[in-house]
This record gives sequence, structure tokens and C-alpha cells, in this order.
Amino acid sequence: MKKPIARVLLGTAAALAVLIAAQAAHAQRRHSAPEAYDTRANPNYGFGPRARVRSDDVVSGDRVIGTDPDPFIRGEILRNYNSGRQR
Repeated sequence: MKKPIARVLLGTAAALAVLIAAQAAHAQRRHSAPEAYDTRANPNYGFGPRARVRSDDVVSGDRVIGTDPDPFIRGEILRNYNSGRQR
């Protein structure tokens, strides 16, 4: 009598483990890139349409303020933007 109960419990535990693993894999696929306002579309007001942030974008807060492949230049753009200096 004890063998069938052990098999049922083992089968239930295996099915539960598969469900948990499947749920974790499904949750990872839904991850999307962060979004920010594209200020380059409307520079006078400092906001524009929502856009996905890419690796070359310069982001200040929730705004994309520029793009450059060189990390040094991205740092310069960010420092100049956050300094409050007039353009």
C-alpha cells in the first residue's frame, strides 16, 4: 500500500517542479528593453515619443538626449546636458 502512495507523491513533486521551471522560463522571455522619452524629436520642450533605450543612447533620467557609439563622447554629452549650460 505504501508503494503506490510514494509513486503518486513522487509524480506530483516532479510535475510541480516542471510547472515552476516553465513559469520561470516564460517570465524571462517577457522582459523588454527600458523606454524613455526621445527628446531629440522635440528639443524645445524636452520630451517626445517613448522609445526603447539602446546601448549607444545617452539617457538622463527618463529622457534620451543623444546617441554616440563612443563611451567617452556619451559621457561628455551627459555632463554638458546636466550642467545646465546653455546650448
